[in-house]
Amino acid sequence: MMLTDWKAGWPHNQHPMAKNTKPRPRRKDDLALHRQWLKRAETVARAPISAGGSPHPTVKVGAVLVNAKGKEIAAASNRFAYGLDRRRPERYKNGSKSLWINCAEQMAMAEALRKRADIKGATLYVTLDPCAVCAGLAAELRLKMVCVPVGSLRRYAKLKAKWKDSIEIGLIKLAEAGIPMTAIDMG
Repeated sequence: MMLTDWKAGWPHNQHPMAKNTKPRPRRKDDLALHRQWLKRAETVARAPISAGGSPHPTVKVGAVLVNAKGKEIAAASNRFAYGLDRRRPERYKNGSKSLWINCAEQMAMAEALRKRADIKGATLYVTLDPCAVCAGLAAELRLKMVCVPVGSLRRYAKLKAKWKDSIEIGLIKLAEAGIPMTAIDMG
């Protein structure tokens, strides 16, 4: 059996190549860490526009990408790409906002790639379930996990049907790619 079979889910003490290995210790309170990172994502989303916060009038989304060692490597809100003029009113008209404003997840993943950060085993924390495009990007980058607050869709009551459909497809993409989507109780 090849060593790569380790990734296929062998229990640490049953893998044929794992005679002298020990399980990696779990952090004492994973839930507290997940909550901390989701609160950070919320802070990013609610930041003033001048500080990189979302210019969207109703749907403010934040995302934080955390590496396998538990360090933040990127954070972003849904916003205009660098160099684009966010002050032009025609860019906020219904039907065109989503063409001008990029998703927070895309912006965080792009920032991490610009920094040449090590994203192997990274977790994405986001305040709203990822759309189909963001989920596809997360799958392509082989992220370890995506975490959202429980009931995140309810928080965005004004979300249009096209985005709800896109999120549904995004959930399917994550599942098929083997990326767990974890809903965290923020209580």
